[in-house]
Amino acid sequence: MNLSRERLIVTLSVTLCCFIAQSLAGTSVEIAALFAAAVFFGTLSVIAGGGPKSAFGCLNAVLIGKFLVVAILLKSLALQPSDGPLHAPQTTALVMALGFAGLLVGTAVQSRLSCPQVLSMNQPLNLRMLLSFAIVLFAASYVGYFAAQIASGGGQGIQTGGWLGIARALAALKSFAIVPPMLYFWRTRSRLWMTHPVILTLLAWSAVVGIFSTSKQDAIEPLLFYVLVGFMRYGMRDIRLWSLVSAGVLYYGLIVFPYSQFVRHSGGREGTLLQRVEVTKETFLRMASDRDFRTATTDRVSEAAYFEQGPLSPFNRLAMVGEADKLISATERQNAYTGWETIVWGFKLVMPSFLMPNKPVFEAGNYLAHIVGEVGTNDATTQVSYGIMANLYNAFALTGVVIGTPLFFAAFYYWIRIFLGEPRWSGEPTSSALWFIWLVATFQHSIVESSMSGLVASLSFPAVLALLWASAKWFSMFLPTNGVPA
Repeated sequence: MNLSRERLIVTLSVTLCCFIAQSLAGTSVEIAALFAAAVFFGTLSVIAGGGPKSAFGCLNAVLIGKFLVVAILLKSLALQPSDGPLHAPQTTALVMALGFAGLLVGTAVQSRLSCPQVLSMNQPLNLRMLLSFAIVLFAASYVGYFAAQIASGGGQGIQTGGWLGIARALAALKSFAIVPPMLYFWRTRSRLWMTHPVILTLLAWSAVVGIFSTSKQDAIEPLLFYVLVGFMRYGMRDIRLWSLVSAGVLYYGLIVFPYSQFVRHSGGREGTLLQRVEVTKETFLRMASDRDFRTATTDRVSEAAYFEQGPLSPFNRLAMVGEADKLISATERQNAYTGWETIVWGFKLVMPSFLMPNKPVFEAGNYLAHIVGEVGTNDATTQVSYGIMANLYNAFALTGVVIGTPLFFAAFYYWIRIFLGEPRWSGEPTSSALWFIWLVATFQHSIVESSMSGLVASLSFPAVLALLWASAKWFSMFLPTNGVPA
C-alpha cells in the first residue's frame, strides 16, 4: 500500500473530523470512536485499492461512503447523534470497525498476490469493437430487463438461477449501456459529445425505463453515469456538470424517492406488463405535477430507517449502517446465529440446476429478513438488504466479521483481477476506463447491499461478460467499413 505522508495526514484529518462532528452532535464517545475507526480503516482501504481512480479503490470508497460517511455527515449537519436510531449501537459500531479493518487487510493482501493474465479482457479496444460492444450491450441488457419484467408477473421476477438469473444479470447493466457510446463519441472527437442526439435519446429512454421499474436506483443511475463520464473528461471543477448534479439531487429527493416508495405498493410491481406501465405512468405524472399529492405521499411513507421521515429520508440507502444494525440487533437479541447456512447458500446458487435440482433460486436476503421480522410469515420472495458485514455477524458473531471480511474481499478482488486486471481511470477513453466503469456499475450496489450469498453468486459475472464480448466481436464483422474507424 502506497501510504505517503500526505495521504496519512488526510486520512487522520478525515477521521478526526468524523469523531469531533459526532461528539458535538451528541453521539456517545465510545460509538463515535468506533465509527471514526471504521472511517479510518475504510479510507485506508481506498488507498490500498489504488485510490478512487482505480476500480477496487472506488468500490471501497462506495462501501465506506454508503455505510458510514454520508450517515455521519448528514446526522452531524442535523445535530443528531449517529447512534440515536440504532438498536444495538455498541455491537453495530464494533462490527463496522472490524469489518472495514478486514476490508483494508483483504484489499492489501490481494494486491500483493501475482495474478495470471491469460484470461484477462483488459486489452486495447479499437473503435469498431467499442461501437459493436455498445450496440450489443444495449440490446442484451434491455432484452434481459423486459424478459425479467414479464416473468415477474408470475412471481419469478427476483429469481437468481436459470435463464431468468442470466436475464437479470444482463438487466442490471442497462444503466451502464450509456457509457460505451459516450466513450465512442469521445474517441471520435465528435463536436457533439454529451449532447449528441444518440446520447440524449439513450439518457431519456433509460430514465423512462428506470421510472417504470419503480426502483430509485434504476431511475437515477443513468444520469449518474452520464455525469460521471462527463467529470472524467472535463474534471471535477466543471460548473455545468455540478449544475446537473444539483438538479439530479432535487429530482431524486422531490420526485423519484416519494414516487418509488409509493408506487411499488400501489400496483407498480403487480399484474401484467401493460397494467404496470399504466400504474407507473399515472402515478409519476401525478407525483411530478401535484404538490399536495406528493406531500401526502411522502407523509404516508412510514418505514423504520436511519433517517426519520423528513428531508433526509430519501438518503436512507446512503446510510446502510442503519440497515446492518437491524440484522445485528435481531441476531444478538434472539441469539439467532445461523452458522454456514447463508455462506454455503451462495455456492448453491451458482451450481447448475442439473447438478442441484433443489438449489435455492433467491439469495438469502429474505431468509435474513424473517429473522429481523421485516417480512410477513408467508413472504418467501422479498429481498431485504443488510450488507455482508451484518451477514457475517449473523453467521458467526464477531469471529465471522474478523475472519470472514478479509478472506472474502481478498478472494473477491483477486477473482476480478483474473478477468479484468486492475482497471483504472487515466483521463482517456481507453479499455481500462471502460472496465473501470463496468466494475463500478456492476458492483457498486451489490457490494454494499447484497448478502454473502448474493455476492458469491455475482462471481459468475465472467460468464455474462464473456458472452457479451464474444457477441460484440461477432457483430463487429457486420458493421459497415465506411464511416466506422477500425
